[in-house]
Amino acid sequence: MSEERSPLDRLLARQDFKPFAGRHAFHVLELSKKRLKTPPIRDEDVLKAVSSLGVVLETEVAMIVALQQALCTRCGNCCRNRGTIRLRKEELQGVADHLHVEYKRLKDQLRATPMGDGTFVVAQPCRLLRNNLCTVYPARPGTCRGYPASDLLASMGRNKPFDGCPIADQLLAEVVVKRVLEEQMWREHPEELKALAEGRRGELAGLAELPQSERMRRLVEGYSRSIARGRTQ
Repeated sequence: MSEERSPLDRLLARQDFKPFAGRHAFHVLELSKKRLKTPPIRDEDVLKAVSSLGVVLETEVAMIVALQQALCTRCGNCCRNRGTIRLRKEELQGVADHLHVEYKRLKDQLRATPMGDGTFVVAQPCRLLRNNLCTVYPARPGTCRGYPASDLLASMGRNKPFDGCPIADQLLAEVVVKRVLEEQMWREHPEELKALAEGRRGELAGLAELPQSERMRRLVEGYSRSIARGRTQ
């Protein structure tokens, strides 16, 4: 076994670490235990992994975003209950092009309020929702593509519970499962974990010069392909 600290201990020792706690932490703990049925998983690892959610890494954010679509229950809550959403003029134009309607007509239909900075605010429930499905899904704005991960992580950063989406705790449980399995690999197969970590660092190094949004897009695409392969095997 390597003499260095384990992956979880390194996360817990970070200066920016704040423990993830509260009622959502208990729910995430139960969901994680159900996912981790294969022995010999240590309860201590699961507890530490849940607490370690006070820090979420960039690659894990990408994993969460990629998992959103696979776990989505199609309840439509995000299109009804967020109050308002904000989108850029280019995004509104993209929706208009997707629907083959005039830009001004769509703006009037959505009652989009200009904010004076090239963005618009649109009130919910969204007028483009039909039978709990987004009718412009391929052209949906970034605020919709990033939900619930964006709002979930923002709430965690403010130490506030997030109840806006039924799959939010499931997404966090997936991060816990990943971390527990890495902890177990650190003890039992340290060289394999080292090789995985080096591959991940190499991937991130290759994206280091890109703008953050483009780097995240590519990471999400990579996880999405992995998820798709896993579902078809």
